[in-house]
Amino acid sequence: MKLKLLFICLFALVCNSYSQEKKLPQGWDEVILEGKPAYMNLITGDIITNFPSKPALKKVKVAEYDPTQIHIVKKGETLSVIARKYNLSLAEMYRLNSVENFDKIKIGQEIVVGYDEKTIEPINEKYTDTTTTDYHTVVSGETLYRIAKNYNISVSQLKSLNNLTNNIIAIGQELKVK
Repeated sequence: MKLKLLFICLFALVCNSYSQEKKLPQGWDEVILEGKPAYMNLITGDIITNFPSKPALKKVKVAEYDPTQIHIVKKGETLSVIARKYNLSLAEMYRLNSVENFDKIKIGQEIVVGYDEKTIEPINEKYTDTTTTDYHTVVSGETLYRIAKNYNISVSQLKSLNNLTNNIIAIGQELKVK
């Protein structure tokens, strides 16, 4: 009888702990990314796939200048409409974007439409660690700015590491990030 009662209590405790919903820390919201749960920092806009353990904090670092000019796709827009709006050819649109299939552009998608001529020297010191080299393979929709941000380096450093003279990258391209 005692064993049965112990089993019931243990079962109830386990069920209760699994049924309780985890509460998101302050400043986070749950979103769906590629059909899976993800979490958006409401202050910075960053998205992570692991459940956040700390409240969202405002970044203190000075943001580097992003030379990328983007267009956010709106309802009813096609690639041709966007290209005409920015006086670009479809060939130029394909060259500017690392997107595999422009036939499936979606509302809210970022499309690169150009790069500002303005350049700002990075505030950070030049990265000189040559003990190991890490690479990043470019995937659809990425820009140099987003890749540099992910690896905590400047766009200038990323371009220097890869001997790039412009901001054009291609899907599948391997970039040194360290």
